Amino acid sequence: MLLAILSGLLILAYAIIRYIVSSSGIRFLVDTYGVDKKKLGKLKPKEIAELRKNINQLRKKNDAFSLEELIRRYR
Repeated sequence: MLLAILSGLLILAYAIIRYIVSSSGIRFLVDTYGVDKKKLGKLKPKEIAELRKNINQLRKKNDAFSLEELIRRYR
């Protein structure tokens, strides 16, 4: 019984942490680049992480045109 309660609490904690990480990634993109929150809400967490990774790569390369082209879809 105790094991079932403990595993339930661990799953709940994992879900809450995953939601917080995902929402912070969306909030960062909305605040920094002015993208639409509804369009990002349709993406899966892995897709949002990939988008942030691509944005960071383009920022390091100082490629403003490609960065704008990437972000334009989500505005």
